[in-house]
Amino acid sequence: MYTTNNTFSVTQLRQKTTKVLQEVKNSGFAYLVNRSKTQAALVDIDYLTALQEAYEDHLDTIEFDKTIGLKRIPLKNRKRK
Repeated sequence: MYTTNNTFSVTQLRQKTTKVLQEVKNSGFAYLVNRSKTQAALVDIDYLTALQEAYEDHLDTIEFDKTIGLKRIPLKNRKRK
């Protein structure tokens, strides 16, 4: 969700880096706007680390499934007995 509290221009980032980083720490993220278009997002380092670990776990699961030849069936596709 875009709000003025967590949206900063590139100029603001250059001039008020500490304020932008504090907002990222408080809210977990901030959007960077350049020429009225959202160009990037800054995220809290703890969130990024957790996201990377979750992604690595997901890749490990896929690799394990390939190794043992397991094909997962989505729960919604399973028939009830």
